Amino acid sequence: MGKEKEQYPKITKKSLDYLDEVEKNREVTFQSFDVFGRAYTESSVKGRIEDDLRRIPSLVNRYKYLSKAKSHINKMKHNSHLKEELIDKELSNFNNKKLDMVDAYFPIKVWIEKQYDQIEKEIEKEKSNKEKKKQLEDSQTTFEINKKYSHLLHDMWELMKGDKIHLIHQDTILENFKIIFTKKTRLEVKKPIVWLGNKKTLLKLFCSFSDKKIITPTALSWDKDNPLDITFIKQENMKPYFLWRDTYSKLSNAALREQDKIDKILLLFK
Repeated sequence: MGKEKEQYPKITKKSLDYLDEVEKNREVTFQSFDVFGRAYTESSVKGRIEDDLRRIPSLVNRYKYLSKAKSHINKMKHNSHLKEELIDKELSNFNNKKLDMVDAYFPIKVWIEKQYDQIEKEIEKEKSNKEKKKQLEDSQTTFEINKKYSHLLHDMWELMKGDKIHLIHQDTILENFKIIFTKKTRLEVKKPIVWLGNKKTLLKLFCSFSDKKIITPTALSWDKDNPLDITFIKQENMKPYFLWRDTYSKLSNAALREQDKIDKILLLFK
């Protein structure tokens, strides 16, 4: 991806300053006359295609553009005998342009095919990376409670949704709550738990579970592969919290407002 970015830099306001408003907002698609015109040279075609590709951030749209460019040049007729005919004639300015076009045809064809192949490989790589990422995400699991404490899940569920603690939504059903602690995959978490407390409280509670080996010790100080991402959602927007590392770094700086609630939950496991 590094090479691809270097060759086709992202669009920036500065890079488009030389264009008028109409041209800035033009949808970039391959237009054969714009690229090849009545007469073309190797540098003019490459320059126009590169300018167009700079304005197409999406790999898929670059691929479509280059597919059309490749299809167009494959349909163009390259008259191999034309060069000899032109050289035999007294070269006018127009014939000089035609001669330049003959010389440029194959280098342009090879160059376009090379750009096309490069983008095709990048798309395959991107697709492969997305598939690998999805496989890793799907294999991510919830927490696993220590077997000697599993009988306390019902009591903890009642306590956490009750009026005294009120950290999870009162409509949370026991089966969904148990999924948090029984090492289920992301796909098995059909309904994450709605968290009503602070984000710091949620993180501190599960760090305490981990430290005290109430659950299998789990690293919760990192953003990647954090089980809290698939087990709890925010009440405000019903979305996961994410970005746990920053929250973790603030845990030791001050006392938590809801520390008393954490302490009451931990008392169950004494």
